[in-house]
Amino acid sequence: MLDFSPSEEQEEVRRLAHSLSTDLLRPQARYVEKLGDIPLDVMRKLAQTGLTMPFAEEYGGSGSLDALTYALIAEELGFGDAGLALNVCGSLMGPLCVELGGSVAQREAYIPPFCDPEQGAQKRGCLGLAEPGGGYALAHIQTMLSPKGDRYILHGTKRDVLHGEVGEPRIILARMEGKGDISGLCAIILPAQIDGLTIRSERQKLGLRAAPSATLHFDQISLPEEALLGRPGDEGLLRAIAFYMFLRAGVACGVTRSALEYASAYAEERIAFQRPIVSYQGIAFLLAEMAMKLDAVRLLLWRTATRWDQNQGLVLLLKDAEAAQRQAVRLAQSATTDAVQILGGAGFMQDHPVEMWMRNAATME
Repeated sequence: MLDFSPSEEQEEVRRLAHSLSTDLLRPQARYVEKLGDIPLDVMRKLAQTGLTMPFAEEYGGSGSLDALTYALIAEELGFGDAGLALNVCGSLMGPLCVELGGSVAQREAYIPPFCDPEQGAQKRGCLGLAEPGGGYALAHIQTMLSPKGDRYILHGTKRDVLHGEVGEPRIILARMEGKGDISGLCAIILPAQIDGLTIRSERQKLGLRAAPSATLHFDQISLPEEALLGRPGDEGLLRAIAFYMFLRAGVACGVTRSALEYASAYAEERIAFQRPIVSYQGIAFLLAEMAMKLDAVRLLLWRTATRWDQNQGLVLLLKDAEAAQRQAVRLAQSATTDAVQILGGAGFMQDHPVEMWMRNAATME
């Protein structure tokens, strides 16, 4: 019998993440949205739990990577605040791509700083995946890496690069010239300062303001061979990309759950015509459908994470990861919009968090 249920150990980690979410992240959501980044003391507390350093113990990390556990963690962090959750996840992806797809020298150079609670709380990695002409799908990648002698030429644009202004390592996903399928997908480690790189801040965005992002433009940037992360089509790199997709899906599930719980509680307390509004079918059906769709998306996410943990076929893993991410984000958008509608005029006021959740969900697209 198939069973995607979390183990007792995973459930314990989930409870820890939930307590951090409700006690640490959610109370600061409005403040960090204005601040535009995660406060250092919050990052320190997260780093001290070990949840932000899923790297090999030889580098000082917390041990082997468990995808289902991190899907649970991502949902709980998203339940607290999507901006802070993606701030953490986006930073994690830089060194994680290096661990899964890089050489020994690259791993030794970039991973250890993220495994020290104090230094790691101040470090930020980043991954450039999404592009202006598309979303977070591998088929949309048009940034090109072209061999030229013993060097590579990078050309293209990335949008929504979390920590794109300060990230190190700054990992850029591209397509090797002449290879159109997944065998041509590759990544490079982009130096902080290099000719041909233009960075434009995206701080004035609709939502997710606690997760600073940037647009990066690469104008024929010349890079040495050692900047290449692994090989084109490297399985480790593509597994890292799949991991990022279901981290985003987990965060989106957390946003949906927030909206569902908040709107349900409001509908039970709000009285209209001598009855709680939850007793009206128009409201009850919205909440019921929200709950059913959340269960379905969560099961897809858990199945994808289980495929990752069991090292099942790469093509099927990527397909499921993209599907889980897309469905979870779309559900978060519809659920938060419905939550605003259930609250009526109050839903558009900052006295309630649903308007912020709606903006955050919209910005995840």
